[in-house]
Amino acid sequence: MINWGKVWSDFFIFLALTSNVGFIFSNDPYQLIVAVGVNLIATVLKFGAKKIFSAELLATALVADLHLIPSAILYFSQIHVQLAVGLAIGAAVANVISIILLIIEMVFEYIREQEEEY
Repeated sequence: MINWGKVWSDFFIFLALTSNVGFIFSNDPYQLIVAVGVNLIATVLKFGAKKIFSAELLATALVADLHLIPSAILYFSQIHVQLAVGLAIGAAVANVISIILLIIEMVFEYIREQEEEY
């Protein structure tokens, strides 16, 4: 049976990374707005998560948010565009760590399901 809460949560975690990487390569302001919005949604979805790495997943989301929000401020004020892109790269690293944790958790859940069958 599909757990739709997990589907939506995982969807926004992956979308957070891809929208962030899209901004890094395009430097498009609309892409940055999407990246900030999607990361904030992913953070909210992680608050209610009942996962093995819940605290770590929330921490990576907060790190990404705390990189992307100043990145947007710097980018749109044209104060330091290179620093804004650098902060977005830092957020992407946090998103990659989040996805690695998510994959590890999927493996643990699969092992647990296999053990319960026997």
